[in-house]
Amino acid sequence: MPLAQLVGCVLDFTFPSICATCGAHCAGSSFQCDLCTEKLDALCAGGACDRCAMPLERSGNPCPYCKGRGLTPLESIVRLGIFDEPLKHLIHQLKYHRRWSVGERLVEILASTPRAQRLISADAVLVPVPLHWFRHIKRRYNQAEILARRLQREFGCQMQIAARRVRNTESQTNIHSNADRHDNVRGVFALKRRADLQDKQVILVDDVMTTGATLRSLARTIRQARPASIDAIVLAIADPRKRDFQTI
Repeated sequence: MPLAQLVGCVLDFTFPSICATCGAHCAGSSFQCDLCTEKLDALCAGGACDRCAMPLERSGNPCPYCKGRGLTPLESIVRLGIFDEPLKHLIHQLKYHRRWSVGERLVEILASTPRAQRLISADAVLVPVPLHWFRHIKRRYNQAEILARRLQREFGCQMQIAARRVRNTESQTNIHSNADRHDNVRGVFALKRRADLQDKQVILVDDVMTTGATLRSLARTIRQARPASIDAIVLAIADPRKRDFQTI
C-alpha cells in the first residue's frame, strides 16, 4: 500500500469524518454519509425553470409559476435545489452556526452543475447580497459573501461588494405575506461601485430565495450601474406559498 494511502487510512480510523447532516461517521473525507448524499442528490435533481428556478418535471417545459416572464429585472436564476431536508439543514449550519466549510462544499456541488457552468463565465462579476452593518457585526460574517468568494475561486471571475444595505430591516423569514416581503426590502440597497459593473454580466449571490423580493430589490439598485445583464445564483429556493411546490 502506498504511504499516502496508508496515512489516509490511519487518519480515517483515528479521526473519522462526521456527516454534516445526521452526524453519522463517513468514509474518507466525505462531508455527508452515503444515505444523506443520496437524499441531497435527489433533492437537487430534476428540472427547473431557467428564468425563475422553480421546479419543473423537465427543464425546458413551460413554467406555471412565472409563465416564462421570470422575475424582472433578473434575466435568469440558477439554484442547487429546493429548500427541504437535507439541504435546509446544511444551509442553517452555514447561516446560523458558522459552518463555513459546509457552505463551501455546497458551492462545489453547485459549481459542478451544467446550469451554473452555463451561467458563470470568467468575465462575470459576482455581487453577494449585503447584510446591514449592524447584523453583519452581530453575525460576524455574511453567508452570501462566503458563497460568492467560493464561486469566484471555482470560476476565476470577479467578486465585488458593489452595494450596501442602508436600513436594518426585519428578517424576511419573519414575514409571511408576499406583499409585505416586497415592502420590507423596497429601496433598502444603495450602490457603492458603479464603474466596476458597467457593461458587465452581474450575478447576484444569496443562500435562499423565497419570493425573490430581496434579489429583485438589489437588482433594481444594480441596474443604475448599467450592467450588460443581471442574473442570480442561490443554493436553494423555497416555495413562497409553503405548499412544497404542489400547487401554483
